[in-house]
Amino acid sequence: MKRFIIPVLAVVLITSLVLTGCRPKPPERPDFPDEMPCGMIVDLSGPNAEMGKRLSTGAEVAIYQMNEWGGIRNMYSMKLDLIVADDGGSATQAAAEAERLINEEGVIFLMGAWPTAMAIAEVAEEYEVPFICPLDLEPITDQGFHYTFRTTSSAEELAAQVVDAMTESASEAGLTPPESCYLMYVPDAQGTAVAEAFKESAAAAGIDIVGEAATETTLTSFAPQLADAEALAPDLLFTCNYLEGSIALYQEVLDRDINFPYGVYSWGWGTEDPLFYEALPLEAYNYGFVHEAGDPLAERRIYYDWINDEVRARIDEDWNNPEIATPYHAVWLVKEALERMVSLGQSLPGQQAEIAFSLELGPFRNYLQLSLAKLDINRSIVEKVQLPEGWVFLPALDVLRFERFKFDDTGQNIYATGMISQNIDGVRWPMFPTDEREDDSPSIVLPIPARD
Repeated sequence: MKRFIIPVLAVVLITSLVLTGCRPKPPERPDFPDEMPCGMIVDLSGPNAEMGKRLSTGAEVAIYQMNEWGGIRNMYSMKLDLIVADDGGSATQAAAEAERLINEEGVIFLMGAWPTAMAIAEVAEEYEVPFICPLDLEPITDQGFHYTFRTTSSAEELAAQVVDAMTESASEAGLTPPESCYLMYVPDAQGTAVAEAFKESAAAAGIDIVGEAATETTLTSFAPQLADAEALAPDLLFTCNYLEGSIALYQEVLDRDINFPYGVYSWGWGTEDPLFYEALPLEAYNYGFVHEAGDPLAERRIYYDWINDEVRARIDEDWNNPEIATPYHAVWLVKEALERMVSLGQSLPGQQAEIAFSLELGPFRNYLQLSLAKLDINRSIVEKVQLPEGWVFLPALDVLRFERFKFDDTGQNIYATGMISQNIDGVRWPMFPTDEREDDSPSIVLPIPARD
């Protein structure tokens, strides 16, 4: 019996070794570095230095927390190293810094925002480096660029949402649709883009622009413009102003006791800033409507303190300012794209041809561009972060209250429309889209009550 078993075992062993030797070798594990550099270009010393500080802080905190919470997980917890460059508010300097970060620092992607986003996008396109823009309303996605991605809304989407809110709020309050509006805006690239888009959307909704005024950022009094608006007696006022202009305008509306029955609406940059509310009495902004890029009730969210503590440690501000929240959010979107860059010899979802994965810088950047272009996430497939208390946090969606995220062929996020809030007794309540309302949201207040 033993003489029979031994030959059989030998045959089995030999057969096993032969079959094992015939199997294809698994792809070699890419030798991922411990970290890879990424770049951000903002104004840290020029006219927009406060905004630049907030933008860079939002990105820094996101990358710090992303690295602490596991890094790029399917790249063996590889971390990102953020290099922040100062453009001084100059497009020429921004372009030079973009070239330096690409050629000398070897960054895998760039981030930047208004007012130098277009200059950065042009360099990124030339060198085929992904550029992620979290805050800008210029036509950067209308240039035929392939490497530029805007994570927040376009001017057209913003304007359309404001006009929809104007008509839907009237309907909800049982009023006839608004018929007339006075338009006031800063005539820079962003303000002009919003104003022109607003005119088109308002005309389509049957709202007549009875008067308009282009007001420079240096303006300290709006008396002539408000006298004109008061004489025309429009149903609505729509304004596009930055912080100082918004403070001055709303104070003068209060001082002149002007009442617009269907409300004052604003594109949110000035009226989203916490400093706006600190500078004015409640009567000046109560019942006003704001287009919000961020989440006006972020302090209600379970993850608020986990971001806020890190931001406050750096700049002593709350993180739910859109200049902080939007770059924070954009970093997590890039993380999602990086984690969808697949292993050797496979293809990305939705891509027919196989593209060999490579850690060589040029191909890696191109692969990231493709991964961003194919990014399509919702709450069922997005990466979940487990906070210490056991709470689930979805940074790529929760921070800006998205249900889904996807770029179109131009690099524009097609689901980024923000929301419209109404300030009711000191709280900016999200009102539109209606699915953004809180369980305890009050009803729309229209017509606007006369002041006591």
